[in-house]
Amino acid sequence: MKKFISIVILIIVTLTTIKYIYISNKCTDIDYAVTHYFTTGIFNKYKVYDMQDMTTSFSNGTVAFIKIEGISSESPHRKVGYTVFLEKNNRGVWKVKKVYPAQVTLQQTNF
Repeated sequence: MKKFISIVILIIVTLTTIKYIYISNKCTDIDYAVTHYFTTGIFNKYKVYDMQDMTTSFSNGTVAFIKIEGISSESPHRKVGYTVFLEKNNRGVWKVKKVYPAQVTLQQTNF
C-alpha cells in the first residue's frame, strides 16, 4: 500500500511540475500571461468570467501596464476593469506584479 501511495504522489508531483513549466513557457507571450492570470485560479480575487477588452497603456519590453475590462466571475456579473503592472524576468516570462482598480490611471511625468 505504501508503494502505491508513493507512486500516486510521484505522478501528481510530476504532472504538476509539467503543467507549471508549460504555463511558464506560454507566459513569454504577454497576452497569454494576462489572460491566464485573470481567467484562472480558485482564490483569485481579480478573476473575470469573460475578458472583453485588453489595451496596452505602456510597454518598453521589460515592464508593461495593461488595462483590461471584463465581466466579474462573482454574482452579480458586473463589468469590472483593472490596470495591471507586469514585469518580464530574465527568462523572458511575464509576471503580474501589481493589479490596480480601473480608476487608477497613469499620469505622465516629465523628468
